[in-house]
Amino acid sequence: MLLWTITELMHLTRDELCNLDGNMRHALAEFEAGTCERDAVLTSLANIRRAMVWRGLYY
Repeated sequence: MLLWTITELMHLTRDELCNLDGNMRHALAEFEAGTCERDAVLTSLANIRRAMVWRGLYY
């Protein structure tokens, strides 16, 4: 799973961020706890939230 950085996320629109968030949440169920892939998804989800807050966007 690809790890999304805040810098990359800042270039996306609100709709793109919301869609990416949904896709990441869906992918989360595919990975077991403690795996690198699951950690990447969780980090990406946190980064999506940070990017949205910094830009004043809401779900």
